[in-house]
Amino acid sequence: MTKKTIFLILFTFIFSFYAKAQDAKDDKIEQLKIAFFTKELNLTASEAKRFWPVYNDHNTRYENLRSTEWNQIKSRLNNVKDLNPAEAERLLNDYMAYKQARVDYRVDFVNDLKEVISAKQIMMLKKAEYDFHKKLLKQYRSDKSSKD
Repeated sequence: MTKKTIFLILFTFIFSFYAKAQDAKDDKIEQLKIAFFTKELNLTASEAKRFWPVYNDHNTRYENLRSTEWNQIKSRLNNVKDLNPAEAERLLNDYMAYKQARVDYRVDFVNDLKEVISAKQIMMLKKAEYDFHKKLLKQYRSDKSSKD
């Protein structure tokens, strides 16, 4: 075997190992999130059974919007200084449409949640999301500083 072939096999092995490790880490975070939200919202088994499909559907829709619309806008922002006035106007319109779509998604989400959990639990969810992300960020910073 040539050096190039050995390198390619080694690279493939390392990449697949990293991808599996990342998937395991993502799964662990998702499990922690489910447990954290269920506890913080005081969800009964019946509520949890109805809540999680609504929550997951919203997250999928929101992530799809972000990965398509926002990434296109963000890539055009890199060259914002070189845009002519018409291009800048189109970019601004796209940005505002994206922001409005986010608001519309959130309104739909809250309306869907109202059929599953109480208004108080919806607000508790907002706080739980904030607290969970804060906790993750703190853990990430802690892990990062211990590696340095």
